[in-house]
Amino acid sequence: MDYGKVAEWHFIERMTKDEDFDSKVLLRRQLGAIREEIAGENPSVLERLLAERVVATWLQLQLFEGLYAAGMYQNMSEKQGSYQQKRLDRAHRNHLSAIRTLAQIRKLGPAVQINIAEQQINTAG
Repeated sequence: MDYGKVAEWHFIERMTKDEDFDSKVLLRRQLGAIREEIAGENPSVLERLLAERVVATWLQLQLFEGLYAAGMYQNMSEKQGSYQQKRLDRAHRNHLSAIRTLAQIRKLGPAVQINIAEQQINTAG
């Protein structure tokens, strides 16, 4: 099971109305196009994974920004506003971290080997 796709599905469901099938399809296509653009031509396995992460964090950021903006019209309390802003800030940091990591991997070049939890990952395509 692709848990990233499951999470993406949940975010899309939260961002769109149940009956709005066209918006769901459009958003999935948009995410696919963003994913391809970020991954680039002939991405390594690690670059593809990081491109997925960039798209996932971007989607999360969009959702939280929308919820924060919607809450502004619903007379949210100061405590609720603070919670929403902290969640948005955390999502933004996660997104920037994903982008930075992808950029670092690309800067290192095509033949980088990384050891994670005693497993070797070769970033070469």
